Amino acid sequence: QAAQDCPPWHLYGSPMDLPEAGAAYPRDVFPLPDGVPAGWKGIEKLYGPNSKSAGRVYCRYYSVDGKHKHIASIKQVIERDCEAKGTDWEPVFAEYQRKIKERDALRIAEKESRGQLAGEKREAAVKKFHDRFGALVGPVVFCFAGWTTRWTYQPNCAQVRVEYIDPHGQTFLLLKDLECMFQVLLENGTGDYIEKLILDAQALADPEIFSQGSKTARETGGVYEAVGTEAVADGSGRVLSKEDREALAATKQSRGRRPPSSHSKRARLVLGAEGLEQTGWAALESPDDEKEAIVHFRRFLRERGFKSDVELLLLHGVAAEQKYARRLRGVYYRMGELVAGQPCYQKLLHSQKNGGKVGCDSIYLTWNGGGMQWEVTTALRETRPVVACSAVLGEVGPVSKAAGPWKVQDGNGDFFEDVGLAIVEAGTE
Repeated sequence: QAAQDCPPWHLYGSPMDLPEAGAAYPRDVFPLPDGVPAGWKGIEKLYGPNSKSAGRVYCRYYSVDGKHKHIASIKQVIERDCEAKGTDWEPVFAEYQRKIKERDALRIAEKESRGQLAGEKREAAVKKFHDRFGALVGPVVFCFAGWTTRWTYQPNCAQVRVEYIDPHGQTFLLLKDLECMFQVLLENGTGDYIEKLILDAQALADPEIFSQGSKTARETGGVYEAVGTEAVADGSGRVLSKEDREALAATKQSRGRRPPSSHSKRARLVLGAEGLEQTGWAALESPDDEKEAIVHFRRFLRERGFKSDVELLLLHGVAAEQKYARRLRGVYYRMGELVAGQPCYQKLLHSQKNGGKVGCDSIYLTWNGGGMQWEVTTALRETRPVVACSAVLGEVGPVSKAAGPWKVQDGNGDFFEDVGLAIVEAGTE
């Protein structure tokens, strides 16, 4: 998953979410959502047993001086705060709304860069995928190398739900979603492994073996998961116990409500070495290209509603012999949300093939609080693949000041020092 987005209910009202497993309520909201001014705090509470929303979580805001209590929305917080300061609340609220729109645009761009399209875009991507590979079917995806298939018996409807889980932990319930993502990755140059993944799986697919997963889930009345046909054939597939299922449900319930923890574990890296071809100034092959890229990207972002001083970073100096040199090198913009309490940045791309459009690569610069280092990753999850990392730091600081030498992965899980890799702040216009 990407960094935790403040849900749209923060604009006018409070959430009605399920309580987090093991959490005690009431509890302070940390970090506070964007728009809450200094001198205020948020508290999450549970609706009482007599409420129609009993057991659900809601949030109220309070001024630290105790003058304002039980404020239900950020809009009302801004109104009360400006009234106390003797200033007009409407411009402040308008700026808050502008930031929300900017954040929403970032969220959409980030989702699309990961293959999560909607509407006509989704259908068009699926059609292109079908034209090349045909429609994916369960027995084939079941044989994807390193993927897990999970069958869950649902007693309320007597049906078995099938989930397909990639090596990074991303889950797909609909094969159309997977086809859409694959097509986007193929088009942006990050899916050079997909054709072999599919062809190898098609050669192994066995509908009869695949059907055993559903049969086992029904017989046990629970959840069965396996990695590949061998797991079913040799009996090494796993029937989840009641405790396993409760832990899985708790994980799904809490997913997306809280920012990822400061500690990150490393997952296997699956990343093409080339990515979407960058030409001209976007290839960043000279200092002049780098300067021109910063100017162009800043202009493109401004045209999409970003502020002219949006923070940009330049990652350069990666040794040419590094496998992922092209994927790492680039201009990164600061995203709207914090990750592990620190700024997070995503790489920008320029595509001549798509009419000179600007988009995002699935490459991030983010802080790992548990490891006390900055990392270049391909996902913003607790367990995530790492492409490169700074030296371990004694305290948190700007990524442009991170101590080196940085280490870069070779694609086999081994990291090697690259004394040339550097990250610098790009000046404003």
